[in-house]
Amino acid sequence: MGPKRGTARAANGVHAATSSLSLALEGGCVTVGGHAFMEGCSQAVSLRGTSAVVGDNGCDGATDPGPDTPKTTVDAAILGFRNTHPAWDDDPESDLRILRDRHVIRLARRLRCDRFVAAARCKLWWMTPTWGAGGDALVNSSSSTEAGIPAETQFVLFELNGGSAHVAAVPIISDGFRCTLSGHVNDCRNTDDDDDDETDGTPHGTPGDGTPGDGAKRCVLALVAESNCERETCDGVDAALVLACSDSPFRAVEAAMAVASEAMNGTFRLRTRKVAPPVVDVFGWCTWDAFYHAVTPAGVEAGVNSLTDGGIPPRFVIIDDGWQSVAPDPQFKKRVDHISDHPRTKPDFIDKPHVTEVVEFGRGDAGGGALAWAGGALASGLEYAYWNALHSVAYNSLTWNVAKFLVDWVFSPVIRGAFSTMSCFNHRVSAIHANVKFQDEAGRASDDSPSVKRVKGRGTKRKSPTADGGMVVGGEDGFGRVISRIKALGVQSVYCWHALFGYWGGLHPFERGVSRFRPKVVLPRHTPGLLSVEPSQAWDPISVGGVGTADPEKLAEFYEELHLYLADAGVDGVKVDGQAMVGGLGRGLGGGPNLARHLHAALEKSVKRHFPTNGLINCMCHSTENIFNFGDSALARVSDDFYPTNNASHTVHLANVAYISTFMGEVVVPDWDMFHSLGDAGPLHAAARAVGGCPVYVSDAPGKHDFNLLRQLVFPSGKVLRAKLPGRPTRDCLYADTCRDGVSSLKVWNRNEIGGVVGCFNIQGAAWSRRKGIFVFQHSDAGDVPSVVASVRPEDVEGMVTGTADGSNEEFVIQAHRTRSLSLLKPGQRMPDLLLGPKEWEVYTVCKVLVAGGVKWAPVALDQMLNGGGALESCSLTLAHGVKEGAAKGKGGKGGGRAGVVGETTLYGCGALVCYSSVEPIEVEVDGARVRAKWRASDGNLIVPLGPREGTHAVVVRF
Repeated sequence: MGPKRGTARAANGVHAATSSLSLALEGGCVTVGGHAFMEGCSQAVSLRGTSAVVGDNGCDGATDPGPDTPKTTVDAAILGFRNTHPAWDDDPESDLRILRDRHVIRLARRLRCDRFVAAARCKLWWMTPTWGAGGDALVNSSSSTEAGIPAETQFVLFELNGGSAHVAAVPIISDGFRCTLSGHVNDCRNTDDDDDDETDGTPHGTPGDGTPGDGAKRCVLALVAESNCERETCDGVDAALVLACSDSPFRAVEAAMAVASEAMNGTFRLRTRKVAPPVVDVFGWCTWDAFYHAVTPAGVEAGVNSLTDGGIPPRFVIIDDGWQSVAPDPQFKKRVDHISDHPRTKPDFIDKPHVTEVVEFGRGDAGGGALAWAGGALASGLEYAYWNALHSVAYNSLTWNVAKFLVDWVFSPVIRGAFSTMSCFNHRVSAIHANVKFQDEAGRASDDSPSVKRVKGRGTKRKSPTADGGMVVGGEDGFGRVISRIKALGVQSVYCWHALFGYWGGLHPFERGVSRFRPKVVLPRHTPGLLSVEPSQAWDPISVGGVGTADPEKLAEFYEELHLYLADAGVDGVKVDGQAMVGGLGRGLGGGPNLARHLHAALEKSVKRHFPTNGLINCMCHSTENIFNFGDSALARVSDDFYPTNNASHTVHLANVAYISTFMGEVVVPDWDMFHSLGDAGPLHAAARAVGGCPVYVSDAPGKHDFNLLRQLVFPSGKVLRAKLPGRPTRDCLYADTCRDGVSSLKVWNRNEIGGVVGCFNIQGAAWSRRKGIFVFQHSDAGDVPSVVASVRPEDVEGMVTGTADGSNEEFVIQAHRTRSLSLLKPGQRMPDLLLGPKEWEVYTVCKVLVAGGVKWAPVALDQMLNGGGALESCSLTLAHGVKEGAAKGKGGKGGGRAGVVGETTLYGCGALVCYSSVEPIEVEVDGARVRAKWRASDGNLIVPLGPREGTHAVVVRF
C-alpha cells in the first residue's frame, strides 16, 4: 500500500501536494481537484487516497538524489474493485461473489482530458506508444482503427486543463492478478457490469454493433484483471490501478510508480534505488546483427579487432543467440543443424578448413533442381499472402477461428517442421555447455599460445554439468578459452544471451543434458487482450510447437547451473530474452503473474551469486508480469529490435525508446538497443543514444563502421558520456504523435552533472500499424515525408529553470552540436526555429550562465562530442581572493574586460572545451599550465585546448 496522506514522509524541505489536484471518487466519477476526469465508473470500483514524495528523477533540478534533493509530495490514489451480484434482499452483506479468472470493469463512459499518451503492447514481446484525445474524440479501438486506448495498455499519461495538470495511470499486479487498461471494442462491449442501470449523467446510447458513434459500448475505458489460469479466481482486487496527479507530467509518473512499488510490496524497485552494471558507461558491441546465428569465436574476435583497430575499442561484448547447445524435436532433427553446428554463411575473413558444408535457413537437406525452385516459389508466395492478409486478421473473427482450427488440427506438424528448418523458434536447450562451434574453435588455441592471455573465471574449481549429466570443471570444455581470448583484446565484460526458459523452445524434454530439470512441452495460452493485439500468436511457431518448461524450482536450478558454467568460463553477465512468454505458461502454476514472480526471483538470485556487478540485461520483457518483478535488475530494453534492413522501423524505433522510457525509465536504466554506425540511419541512432541516458553499443559487421560518427560518442579508452537520466520527450511533444501528425518534431531531454541536453529529430513518415501489425510508411514516395520545425528553450530540460523569485535574472547558453553556434537565452525565450528534413537531427547542450564581478561565463561542452556537456564534473565563477565586488568591476583585462574574476571547471575527456564568456579572459590554464585559448566576440565562444591526453582536467579561466 502507498503511504497515507500526511504521514511522516512529508518531512522538512518537502513541498506539500497541490490541494487543487487531489483525486477522489464521487457519484461514479473520478475527479481531479473536484473536476470530472473519468465519468461513468462502475459501482464495483473503489478508491482510496494516498500520496508519494518525489524528486529523485531530476525533474526538480537535481541529478544526484540525496538528502538535500528538492522533494515534492504528489497526490495519488489506488483504485480497486469488488465484483458482486446484488442479493434479492438488498442487503450488501449477502451479495453474491462473482469468482472469475478474468474481470473486465468499466472505468469510464467518458474521459475528460485534453490528450493522452499510452504505452501498450504491440506484440507479445514489446510495447509501442499510442497518442489520442479525450472527450468526444475518444472512440473504441479495434482491429479496424488505430484510435482509442488499445488493449494491453500498461501505462497512460493524461493531460488535463490545457496542460496545467497531468494524471499518470499505472495498472498493477495484485493477489496474482495482472491488471491492464483497455479501450478495445472487445473489452468495452463486454464489461462485467453491462447490465447495471446506474445513471451518471452521461449518454448511454442505444445498443448496436459497437462502431464509433452508436453509443453501444457505454464505455471508452475498461480495467482488465486476469490471472490467465482457470484455478486462480477472485471476486475483486483491492489494488488494481494507481493514479497520481501533478502539474508536472514527470513528477506524476514518478509518484505513480513509487506508489505502485509500495502497493506491490516491493516486487520491483525504482531505478534510483538500484545499481546499474558498469557496462552502461562504456562502449559495447553485440554479435547479433553482425552474424545472427552464424556467430563463431573467430567472428567475435574479428568484430572486436575491427573496432579496436579504428580507435573505438569495445569494452563490453554481448555474445548473442547462437552459442548454446540446442536442438529441434527428434522428428525434425537434421544431419547438420544451422544453429548449433555451423554458421549459415562463411564470412570472408574466417578460414575454417574443418567446415565442409554450409547450411542456409530454409534449405536443410532438401534436394535441388525443380524441387528447390518449386519450394522457393511456394515459400515466397505463402510469405506474401501471410503478411498481407492472414497476419492481421481480427481476433475471434470468422477468418481467425478458421485459421486457428486449421493450424491446431491440420497444419501443426507442417508448421513445426518448416520452422525447425527455417528458424530457431522450435529449438530447445539440449545441454548446458556451449555448442560445438565454440568448442571446436576453442580447441584450436592453447593456453600457452603467445597471443592468448588467460583470463580466469570466478571459482575455477567449481564443476559444471556436461551433456550426459556428468560434471566438468567450469570453463575447461574450451568455452573459457574463447572468453579469455576475447578479454585479451581489451574487452572488460562479456555477456552471453539466453532466454527466460533457456531458449525459444525452452528446455528439451528428450535430451540427457537437461533431463534432470524434468522439462515438459507446454502450449502457451495467451490472454484475449494479447490476442486482440497480436492475433497471429495463435499460429506463431512457439505457440504451435510449445515451450519446454518445468516447475519454477527446477528452472531455478537451471539458472544456477547455466550461470555457474558461464561464470567459471569468465563471463560477466547475461542478456535474458523471450521473457514475455511467461504470461501464457502459468496454467497450473498459479497463473502467469505468479510464475513470473517466482522465475524473476530465481533469476535475480542466480545473477547476484554468479555475476556480482548486477550483470543482467532484460529483453523482450514488455509485459508487466516481468517489469513489475525487476527487484534488483537495473537494465532492460525499452523497444522492439533494431532492424537494419527495415527502413520503416528506424524512425519508429526512436519514438518507441523515448516514450516507453517515460514509463520503464522509473524502473530500469533504459537500453535503447544496438545500431549500425554505417548507413543513412546511423547518425540518427547515434544522436538518439547520446541523449538517451542508455548504454551505447553497436552490432556492426567487421569492417563496416563509421568511425567519424563513433568518435562523437566514444573516447579512445572506450568510455562514453552517458546522460544521467532516462531520455524522455519534452513537454511540448509528449502528447504529440511525432511519427504521423506531419508537424511535430521529437525532442528528447536529459540532464548531465552540469546542465542538460536536448535532441531534436524528424521521425515523421513511418509508424507501427496496430491494424496490420507491421511497420508501415505513411507516404508512397519518400519525397513526400514532411519537414518539421524544432525550437529549443531552457525549460525543455526539466529542472533547469528554477522558477525562484530571482529566476528572472537567470540566463542560459545553448550550443548546437552540428553548427557549433552559441545562443544566450533567458527563461521563456527560444532558439531560432530549426527546419529538419526527414531523418535529420540536432543535439543542443544547455548550461546555466554563471555571473560574478560583471563577468558572465559558463563551461558548455567537450567539443566534437554529441553529449559533450556530459564531460563536465564541476564549475564555479568567483571573485579572486581579496577582490571585492565593486573593485572587480573596474577596468582591466583584455578588451576592457573585468579584473579579479576566476572561473574554474573540472571535466573528463580530451580535445577541446567549449565555453561561453562575455569578455575575453586574461589567462587560461589547463592542469596548471597556461594555454592559448580562442575567444570569439560575436557570440562569446571560448575554445580551450585540453590536449590529446584522455583523463580528468582542471581548467582555470582568469578575467
